[in-house]
Amino acid sequence: MSRSIKNLKIGVLPFGIILTLLIGLILTFNLFVGDKSFFLAGDTTHGHYQIQLQCQSCHTEPFSTPDQMQTSCEECHAKELDKVNDSHPKKKFLDPRNSQLLEKLDARYCATCHKEHKPEITRKYGVTLAKDFCIHCHQDLAEDKPKHKDFEFTTCANSGCHNFHDNSMLYEKFLAKHVDESENLSSQQLPTRTGLKYWLKKHKLKELSKSSSPDMSFPKQLNSSEEKNKFDHAVPLWTSSIHAKTNVQCSNCHANDKANPTFKISSVETLCQDCHKKQHKTFQQGKHGLRLSLGLSPISTQDTKSEINQDEFKVLGCVSCHNPHSVNVADAAVDGCLECHQDQHSRNYKQSKHFELWLKELSGDLKSGSGVSCASCHLPRTKKGKRVEVNHNQNWNLQPNTKMLRKVCMNCHGLEYSLSALSSDELVNNNFVGNPDKSHPTFKLIRERIKIKNQSQ
Repeated sequence: MSRSIKNLKIGVLPFGIILTLLIGLILTFNLFVGDKSFFLAGDTTHGHYQIQLQCQSCHTEPFSTPDQMQTSCEECHAKELDKVNDSHPKKKFLDPRNSQLLEKLDARYCATCHKEHKPEITRKYGVTLAKDFCIHCHQDLAEDKPKHKDFEFTTCANSGCHNFHDNSMLYEKFLAKHVDESENLSSQQLPTRTGLKYWLKKHKLKELSKSSSPDMSFPKQLNSSEEKNKFDHAVPLWTSSIHAKTNVQCSNCHANDKANPTFKISSVETLCQDCHKKQHKTFQQGKHGLRLSLGLSPISTQDTKSEINQDEFKVLGCVSCHNPHSVNVADAAVDGCLECHQDQHSRNYKQSKHFELWLKELSGDLKSGSGVSCASCHLPRTKKGKRVEVNHNQNWNLQPNTKMLRKVCMNCHGLEYSLSALSSDELVNNNFVGNPDKSHPTFKLIRERIKIKNQSQ
């Protein structure tokens, strides 16, 4: 009996070694050749899932220290935080006078509030703390501000009153300045784009030339009937496009070597950014181009976790939204979005007042900037002096959505009306079909503050 057991152990030993080696080989292959999926500790947040297999983007060392991980976070997010009125900046917690706060919430590190690979506790904006985390530092708030005594700490960040980082629009002086604005302002118009105007100035052109004729020297040879059909279809689109009016010819895109033009383009993205550097830069800063910024393949409709139309495979890049021949930005501003996005907010856009205004602008019944397309809100027009350009980072004013107030909403609506609308999940889902509740708690407090201040004077 003992001899049989001994023989069994000898037989099992090689099998165990083989199994261990096999598992080791599989893991090694997945780490260095495969997609590293075996090594994921858990799903990443909605903001990072596109790059979750590009581990070194965040984990610069195999066992990164908290400071190394913080550096990785700041490489992508520090500039954005520097541009906003951050009420919890890192320097606040580095001040020795606030050292006791670190015992309650070590806000020096992003990972204190945003832990990746924890889907079971991850909430909106990638926050992994409990909803009432504000209480740890502000438990005595009701003593300083008695009007807040009836508010639960779970409501601070999601009521339209406070944001942990960006309070650019949610501070008392700004709110008091706009407290009695009308729902609809007398002048309702978004800034008019000036990018083309400055392009013409840069190239010393005083005005648009008439539609050009295509450079018929391109292509010298069409290799198939399919290529000929594509060429015949593209020419009339190009003839009425902004490219034709600025004399951007076929050979400018289809051939780097003008002496030997070719029909096919190897890299559309590289070609577009040659002329549209700023647009391409901001595109890569948002979710649409995040993978490209890290040298990865572009995201497709099959890869996203959003509510996307997956009936047709589509890879996201410049020409996903912009037809390279017609270059019709009006089509890109609505149809380019709705071809993919199928969430409730997107589906309800064409039932909204904003869409009605958009159609009237396109028909010429309203002047430029009077309509509101998907891009009007999600690819906002940014002003730098007299120059107005389109920011292609669709996340720039989206999370939290109160970022839209100053840059988008308040071009047409009063602050209280706008903030009340953005604070209503129902209105957001319905794409603002209807009117918001006018009893917003923030403005109730502001009016009481103004009243007290006036009485004391």
